[in-house]
Amino acid sequence: MDYRYTKISNIYFCRSTNDIMILVIIAIIPSIIMECYYFTIAVLIQIFLSITASVIFEIIVLKLRKKNLYASLFDVSPVLTGILLGLSLPAFSPWWLSIIGSFFSIIVAKQLYGGLGNNIFNPSMSGYAILLVSFPILMTNWSFQNNLEFVSKLSIKDIISIIFFTNLNDYYKVISQLYEISHFITQATPLEQIRMQNKCIITNVLPCTFLMENISFYRHWIWINFTFFLGGVFLLINKIICWRISFSILFSILFCCLLDFFYFQYADVFPLTQLFLGSTMITAFFIATDPVTTSITKMGRIIFGSFIGIFIWIIRMFGGYPDAISFSVLLANSFVPLIDYYTQPRIYGKSTK
Repeated sequence: MDYRYTKISNIYFCRSTNDIMILVIIAIIPSIIMECYYFTIAVLIQIFLSITASVIFEIIVLKLRKKNLYASLFDVSPVLTGILLGLSLPAFSPWWLSIIGSFFSIIVAKQLYGGLGNNIFNPSMSGYAILLVSFPILMTNWSFQNNLEFVSKLSIKDIISIIFFTNLNDYYKVISQLYEISHFITQATPLEQIRMQNKCIITNVLPCTFLMENISFYRHWIWINFTFFLGGVFLLINKIICWRISFSILFSILFCCLLDFFYFQYADVFPLTQLFLGSTMITAFFIATDPVTTSITKMGRIIFGSFIGIFIWIIRMFGGYPDAISFSVLLANSFVPLIDYYTQPRIYGKSTK
């Protein structure tokens, strides 16, 4: 008897949590390299501090809870949390900011809820939000990154000295000196500078022309966001993240900004400015797509992503913070149970009443 082997199309090979985390880390490596190229090894130092602290706090809690260390750490989730937190921090932040942020990310936002799979808020953004509220001046100080000429002259010894051995008063003095030298305000991203310096109606000059005239100052932020976009495309191709979340975030931001731009004609609401001069790309592809803290339904994920995009636009336009990533993601996380409740698909054969 001859047997015929046919391919069954409805069988899927599920990736483990460890495989998913590793692929996400691989996708974010080009962005890390790009940031290191522009902002020196200070970026790697912040990432290393965040990863080390996250893993140590994870081990401590697992020991206290008498959990299997190998099984719990093998998913690499604390490493990814540390990477995202480290990338979110200003590269020349004092070392202890990474430690405090990792503490809240791992212990408070993750382990107190029962560990991976039980937390309702994004761990890395929870830690970042605590730092932003507690240390607003330090967390909104990207003066170093906005003065590439100054940063390029720093030696490794200078970088280590700024991060590890500069007391807080001297750190504030350095920020003031940078402000006096290059007239930069302490903003998290160029969005705040554009908002503060260009709050006037642009007439006879297209915003794209305005951006091209200042491209030399903004080009590093554009390249960094572009690498985040490429990493997100890699994750979408490999079906690691849900396209509904990413696309709904980008679409909602574009839609709100287009309406705002055509009505007010401000440069800071120009759609490309909002997409490539802030933290939109890392949010859309690496932060908001955390499978634990997002909706479980297809329609729910679209609503979830749209909420994030709308919250980002509202806070950027009317809020007092230069960027709105952490608060937008955490607010959307709080709506997830409600979204899931009202977007559950109807059971086959059951009446909608």
